[in-house]
Amino acid sequence: MILLGSGGHTAEMLLLLASLTPSHTHYFKRTYIVTSGDTLSVQKAATFEQSLSVTPKNCSICIIPRARRVGQSWLSTPWDCVLCFMGCLQAFIQEGIPDVVLCNGPGSAVLMILVALGCKFIGVARTRTVYVESFARTRTLSLSGRILYPLVDRFVVQWPKVKERYLRAEYKGILV
Repeated sequence: MILLGSGGHTAEMLLLLASLTPSHTHYFKRTYIVTSGDTLSVQKAATFEQSLSVTPKNCSICIIPRARRVGQSWLSTPWDCVLCFMGCLQAFIQEGIPDVVLCNGPGSAVLMILVALGCKFIGVARTRTVYVESFARTRTLSLSGRILYPLVDRFVVQWPKVKERYLRAEYKGILV
């Protein structure tokens, strides 16, 4: 399950996925999670899948409510987060519990990871969680990164300065 945030988050995630070999994309189902109103990410995911010369296509796109809109008041954010959480839970039910959840920055990532952890806690899943911090974060973590750092199975950063400050993080170089 792959969470696509809007704009740069989607571009980074698709660049990361482009490194997969065709054999990976042939055997593994990919569920793209996109927040409502983000038609560009839906188009980019569809275009990315078409670019893979793999038959049959083994993917789906699921739309969930957005956790927080840019510039949204913090007072109205909790309700949208509840709706996003419910959308993430519904995606897990409809699309099947994933083996891996891959996220890279948007606020919706926090709720997606919480759903995965909840499923693990009650014993219905063994989902691995991977968070890749944005390329733009050269010294510190994003808010989503700070929240998810202690929670995810693997936390990947793209700059050595970030790795120096967050010892549990993995640094593999620039990935996008």
